[in-house]
Amino acid sequence: MKKKKKYKYLKQVGEDHLRKLKPNPHFKNNQQVCFPAQSHLHLMFLIEDLIKVSVMALNGIERGGDRPLKEPERSISEILKHALDLLPLEEAEFIDKTMALLSEESSTNTEH
Repeated sequence: MKKKKKYKYLKQVGEDHLRKLKPNPHFKNNQQVCFPAQSHLHLMFLIEDLIKVSVMALNGIERGGDRPLKEPERSISEILKHALDLLPLEEAEFIDKTMALLSEESSTNTEH
């Protein structure tokens, strides 16, 4: 595959698969995570669940610390669901395709 064609292919594959990190418009050379949230309130509940799970981890789920937490299983479940949303599966597919192209290029260069 010619270099221009490979570049065009990688650019298209990147656009199709690189979805979790986007350039931060306010800070040069920084990325930001794109995270699904239904609303600002939904985001606040997610942050609340994250804090609750952290408190449970520090205090032990059974004890609950000074302020027992309501529905700890729900909080843990919500955090795990959102952790799944953060997994960069599309990016991994892009990396696999890039590595295959690089391997192909490497083997082509060593044959000459």
